[in-house]
Amino acid sequence: MPPTLRYSLSSCILAAILMTGCSSTAPDATQEIGQEAVRTSGTTSISGNQSYFGILPCANCPGIETQLDLLANGTYFLTQTYQDRPDSTFSRIGLWEIEGDRLMLHHTKEDKLIYFANEAGGWLQADTLGNPIVSQLNYTLDPKGWQPTQVKKEIDGMLTYMADAPTFVECQTGLRFPIVMSPEWLEVERAYLASSTVGGSYLHTLADVTLTWETPEEGPARHHLRFTDLKRLLPATTCGSPIAELEHHEWDIVELDGFFPSDLEEMLVRPYVRFSGQQLSGHSGCNVMAGPIQLEGDHLSFGAIASTRMFCQDAAEIESRFLQLLEETVYSSLEGQHWTWYDVNMNRLASFERKPFDQ
Repeated sequence: MPPTLRYSLSSCILAAILMTGCSSTAPDATQEIGQEAVRTSGTTSISGNQSYFGILPCANCPGIETQLDLLANGTYFLTQTYQDRPDSTFSRIGLWEIEGDRLMLHHTKEDKLIYFANEAGGWLQADTLGNPIVSQLNYTLDPKGWQPTQVKKEIDGMLTYMADAPTFVECQTGLRFPIVMSPEWLEVERAYLASSTVGGSYLHTLADVTLTWETPEEGPARHHLRFTDLKRLLPATTCGSPIAELEHHEWDIVELDGFFPSDLEEMLVRPYVRFSGQQLSGHSGCNVMAGPIQLEGDHLSFGAIASTRMFCQDAAEIESRFLQLLEETVYSSLEGQHWTWYDVNMNRLASFERKPFDQ
């Protein structure tokens, strides 16, 4: 890989980069958070974690028991059980947002469900055209406080294991789940150790799991993951890196190898990057920078990086590590709203949170 070079930019290039402004970073959404967050849009607001339940109409069964759990960090868990049918429970997880009086549940970029806020604090399901359903039948999910249901589903994500503390980063949401060391974990542990090159590295994994909201002896209540069936291990791959979802956004750093999140929060300007086509630009924490970027599938590399030559005592160590990882990065992974970089051994180097390019 070409060495990372630092030299003075011409005044026109520097001006173009400076016009993009500085970066601010929201809290890391890969961790499930508590009840204090409030999401609002127009007259609709959701405070903290909330659960909703309703029995919706079914064409060929008595009804569909539907539970929706909305987490304050912008992720949701939806579970539907078709009454009087064997093996008829289906679950999905994804990201949610509010637009006016509409609740948007995003499962994939193209697949979403829409609900409308009602006066009782619940949600009315939309029809296939995205309009509120008008019917004498019940299509409403009513609020029930925070009573999260157990979720069973196939899951795709990045598994890591170090110091008897395995965790799993789910691809669709970017949530990091602690893993319960059940008897089924032993098979997964053996497979991980046989496939992983170094301890603490990440391994792309597909498995059937159970997610349960639990309060541990130490730390906050959150979802915990139990393996039920290991499907596949996919070494040297990641959650994917769709260019259309990565370029034209600013990506603000929230994780950096060798540093605590608090180190990044104390910076005047955190490192951030953006790219369009094969051109990268951004800020290293002290200096603006630009250079070539190449993203092919899961593989990511950078060419010679040009930057200004200011010295910032408070940011020097972070800036040095950030520029160094540009040489070490080999793999790219989009995990929910986070763009994560890995080295050749699948060690996690950095993670960036997406912010719209025009903000």
